[in-house]
Amino acid sequence: MVVPKYCDPNTVYTPKDIQTDMLSEHGLNLSYMQAWRAKEKALQFLRGNPSDSYSKLPKYFYILEETYPGSVVKLKKAADDCFLYAFVALCTSISGWQHCRPVVVVDGTLLKSVYRGIMLTTNTMDAAGTIFPLAYAVVDSENDASWRWFFEQFKKAYGERPSMCVVSNKNESILKATSIVYPGMPHYSCMWHIWTNIRSKFKKGHLQLHELYFATARSYTLDEFNERMLKIEEVDLRVKSYLYDIGYHRWTRVHAMVNRTFTMTSNIAESLKKRQESCQYMIY
Repeated sequence: MVVPKYCDPNTVYTPKDIQTDMLSEHGLNLSYMQAWRAKEKALQFLRGNPSDSYSKLPKYFYILEETYPGSVVKLKKAADDCFLYAFVALCTSISGWQHCRPVVVVDGTLLKSVYRGIMLTTNTMDAAGTIFPLAYAVVDSENDASWRWFFEQFKKAYGERPSMCVVSNKNESILKATSIVYPGMPHYSCMWHIWTNIRSKFKKGHLQLHELYFATARSYTLDEFNERMLKIEEVDLRVKSYLYDIGYHRWTRVHAMVNRTFTMTSNIAESLKKRQESCQYMIY
């Protein structure tokens, strides 16, 4: 009776809903734990056992390589022979990379299934200005080791291009990994993430600072930039110091060492998160 409710992965049907329906439709008063076990059984019936799904990954990766020659797929196991990392870059993305802007936007999103973990993604913009997915990976957490492994696999698949750069949030592990795997390649911070940090750290003049900050980040000339920074200083000197400590080259257009085009944020990665979250059950 519960299984049909979970056929659509977008449906939210909680144990509390099961309790309510069983009572109203069948006169059965279930405990929360009984309802929760019913939900777990239904999901297992539809999607199988998560551990069994992990055991099928080597076969799945073999089929990917056979079906899409030129793809780069990698499975890494821990010392106890259990799953640790997985990486996928399909051949169509690899061949299309040469026709896209050399700006790589990276991000991670939480996986909400039994074994948890993180999905890492890289995206860019194509010549038409649309989102172009490059690669994804499933790892245990966002740490130095996982991000370094991810970028090592990414470099094997995509190599390095002139004027290439990375855009991300201010995750220290990303900064470390790119400096090791791609030494000398510019790394830029998402200007929106910086703004959210400013808003939480400094409680003064948000309405004035909002417009000023984004205009400053998008400035095309040094004169424009300096003029707007003086205005930020008038509103709150602490904010100017905070932005200086980050490094102007990391968040402003005019100080950027390469042309990052219009990719001033990691929004193209954020926009894929909802789709990833709705499809997460497929991974398991």
